[in-house]
Amino acid sequence: MPDAFARLISKLQDEGRVARSQFSGRSLKDLRSLFDAGVLRQERSGGGLVVALKKPEALQAYYLSRYPSAGKAVGGSPRASAVGTFRNAKRTRRTDMEPVLLRAMSPVVCSREGKECDLLALTRLTGAACLILEPGRFWSFSAKLAIVENLECFLHFEKMSVTADVVLYASGRLSELALKWLASEALSQSQFIHCGDYDPVGLDEFLRLKTLIGERASLYTPSNLKDLIVKYGRRELLCDSTAVLKRVRGAPDLDVQQVQTSLPHTLGCTLNSQRNSFVNKGILPQE
Repeated sequence: MPDAFARLISKLQDEGRVARSQFSGRSLKDLRSLFDAGVLRQERSGGGLVVALKKPEALQAYYLSRYPSAGKAVGGSPRASAVGTFRNAKRTRRTDMEPVLLRAMSPVVCSREGKECDLLALTRLTGAACLILEPGRFWSFSAKLAIVENLECFLHFEKMSVTADVVLYASGRLSELALKWLASEALSQSQFIHCGDYDPVGLDEFLRLKTLIGERASLYTPSNLKDLIVKYGRRELLCDSTAVLKRVRGAPDLDVQQVQTSLPHTLGCTLNSQRNSFVNKGILPQE
């Protein structure tokens, strides 16, 4: 069955009645129209209450309207299956393929199943290279790879004074598939430098990466990080990420601890230092 609610309806169809205690408040709210139409009825049984099925055909029609592919094998990608099962592609976060944007700063050739791709040539030709990731079919190369969260930093990476062969645009949090690729044998000879935000979410992203990759992952910290935080920091980033902040503060990682010591206790904030330093230098416009 697709989910717990579907299993509950199926149990009603099979047994004719289900203990009222097995229904959540949300489930009862979703089934309110069926109670109003007399398809379901709440009855006493022993010392408790049950939900009894009175019109099986109507319940079956409701079930198929909610789960249009119930009882059928739904093929295709995970999101296509989610449409068929739930009428909503976003009911699954998985995809069977995923594009990743890269920019090569130096000669790097990646390969997969005997086929090669010159990342530097593609970057010079089109501005960026795009690889399609697929589970179990990862592109392989050996390089120093920088991971950036911010699009402007990705597009202007050569102005950041950070040494790297390849730049990967994470667009916020890395997907599970991207993390599997970075931690796979295909990139086992590569080193990684995380050039993300210095808010709790950005630091948490670095910890996710380092948990999988170990000492091959490092955190980029500008020498003037504390000054940048004082000038550009936003207190609300802490307020919006209190749960993540608690997890980050408990991390034993030395790089993360070093960043936290740069945070003024009177300010209590973090920032995306790279982008704001670009604004300060006139490389990027003010928002």
